[in-house]
Amino acid sequence: MIKQFIGIDISKDSFDVTLLQSSGEIKLEVKLTMNKEGFDTLIKYLSSYSKEELLIAMEATGIYHLPLLSFLLENSFKCVVINPILIKSFIGSTTLRKTKNDKKDAASIALFSLKSHQSLHLASADTIENIRPLIRERENLSKDVARLKTEIKANLSQLFPELLKNTNIFTKSILNLLLKAPSRKAIRNFKEKKIQAILDDTSGNKVKITAKEILAMAKTSIAVSDKYLEKVLTSKIRRLLAIQEELSILDTELENSLEDTDINSDIEILQSIPGIGAVTSKNFMVELPSVNKFNSVKQLCAFIGIDPSVKQSGSSINYRGKISKRGNANLRRTIWQMAIGTIRSCEKFKLYFSKKREEGKKFKQAVIAVANKLLKTIFVMLKNKTKFDENLALGVSK
Repeated sequence: MIKQFIGIDISKDSFDVTLLQSSGEIKLEVKLTMNKEGFDTLIKYLSSYSKEELLIAMEATGIYHLPLLSFLLENSFKCVVINPILIKSFIGSTTLRKTKNDKKDAASIALFSLKSHQSLHLASADTIENIRPLIRERENLSKDVARLKTEIKANLSQLFPELLKNTNIFTKSILNLLLKAPSRKAIRNFKEKKIQAILDDTSGNKVKITAKEILAMAKTSIAVSDKYLEKVLTSKIRRLLAIQEELSILDTELENSLEDTDINSDIEILQSIPGIGAVTSKNFMVELPSVNKFNSVKQLCAFIGIDPSVKQSGSSINYRGKISKRGNANLRRTIWQMAIGTIRSCEKFKLYFSKKREEGKKFKQAVIAVANKLLKTIFVMLKNKTKFDENLALGVSK
């Protein structure tokens, strides 16, 4: 039974600690440095209490809380990591709506854990939280790939626009060819057999275009000659291939990491929805706390930050503002991608999107409406551990 509740408010260089008895009495308030000496001092303060009766709560602060959390877990303390928005809204509200709140401190975190500890999930060394850096790094690398592809297209539109228009330039075969001959001028210096050998020598998807066709395009090309732009293009291609290799390695590591968790069944449930694939379903489940932490879809929407923003002036309350954007930004980005996917691939969500557009909603507003409807569907599916049934999709077509 938990008898002492410890709230830790973390900053870059220090952390504040409040120890609260189950009666609400404060027994300890101290500020410590964010280093090994501070960590050891905290252990000394806690040594007079039974670890079984202690619960240590801290806010998720990007990366700053991770060293202390790791240290406490290694020393067998019970720890919970709490979304800072929940702490901020705890005193003045029961939801995650925008409100004016005083700055919350360690005492607020301790009090929140006292009131809510039965619904909080203990952190552990092998929790999903530890996989999140992998997911976020993959997302960053994916953004780099998208940016490089755009830049490569722009370069090639000057150096060999005909090739860009007539084939997928991002197959390994074409990229390897461009590394050796990054313009129509360079291609002209190659014999047909050499070009075909390069195309045939690359594993993966084979290109449909032939060496003969590439040479013919090069001979009639209207491309510019720019040896410095050629160097830029080959540099970008090398970076693209390197990042794609890193992505492949990261995907393998993610697969292995997810095997050690219990979310694979939930990922399968999400993928039963047409338009939701492996990447977005994994991203969603890794970022999402247990769905059982939420009593309603409204709480889930608020946690993600796609709930309506609340504006208050005197006694007047306006619920028709923009979305609050006060929740998990990574989840918000992922649910947007999932909504776009279902609009393209699932008839129910496609019809719902069309209905919202016909009602006069702008594109983004209609997608957000689909995202909310999609979250309702996901909430029920994960709660009940059932796969998608288009005929029972929570009235999506209504």
